[in-house]
Amino acid sequence: MKLDLVYNPVSGGFRQERMERLAEAFERGGANVTAVPTSRDGIVFSTGAELICVHGGDGALRDTVNALGPRVAEVPLCIAPSGTINLVARELGYSAQPSKLAAMVLAGWEKGRENWLVSPVYRFNDTPIVSCGSVGPDSHAVAGVSAALKARIGRYAYIAALMKNFVNWPRQDIAIEGELAAGTPFACEAEAFIISHGALYAGPFRLSAEAGLARDSVELITLRRSTRLGTLALSSAAVMRLPIGKLGLAEIRTVRRAKITGGPAPVQIDGDNLETLPGSITPSGFAVTYCL
Repeated sequence: MKLDLVYNPVSGGFRQERMERLAEAFERGGANVTAVPTSRDGIVFSTGAELICVHGGDGALRDTVNALGPRVAEVPLCIAPSGTINLVARELGYSAQPSKLAAMVLAGWEKGRENWLVSPVYRFNDTPIVSCGSVGPDSHAVAGVSAALKARIGRYAYIAALMKNFVNWPRQDIAIEGELAAGTPFACEAEAFIISHGALYAGPFRLSAEAGLARDSVELITLRRSTRLGTLALSSAAVMRLPIGKLGLAEIRTVRRAKITGGPAPVQIDGDNLETLPGSITPSGFAVTYCL
């Protein structure tokens, strides 16, 4: 089996020794490994790769999916988690330990494609969403996070950036209209929203019981009023695993597509500031297959 090992050499979490251990673990299992670095010019995959392992976080995974385009339906992926939060890897159970990960993936390869997980890809404008997105205090925090601080303290840099927002709390009017997964139209107003395609958000927290990578839909979680107190209440409920919808802290809809107007405002996708409002959530028409 030919495996491309995609990695970001300038990522704060990248360690050459760990990547080499990962490549050796796959090679001991019989894989032919090609190391493929990312760059500003994109990702150049090897010819004939049968499996791609993304050594990184949700952002590196999104960049790989974006670089593959429709080819992502043909070449299965797996993840060697080394990013800040690793939501997709956490949901799918990929180990951060090279030997355990290689053993899991190679065993999954032997089981065959019919046992792997297929995850339909949704987009915000032209950007794939592999796990989540949002507009609101957290997207403003992502836009303002210090890259140097993130390299030093990881996910806690986002908390530091969010605390700065408490002085000048971002609020704006957003209008959303679209189609629910059931096919019925909807419309609402909000000051902040979250897109959950994966089951998890901001770590081990689950905002909607319906969210999951295998679902051909996204969970749209809207806050009619985005206040400091309301955000703290929603965050506390998520930490305590309480149902935020039933508590009236947010409205949750299972959505197939949506058009969002308002802004301009930063949109975070998979932990990165990549888009701005206005925009649209749409199905891409293809899916990622994760080898498990």
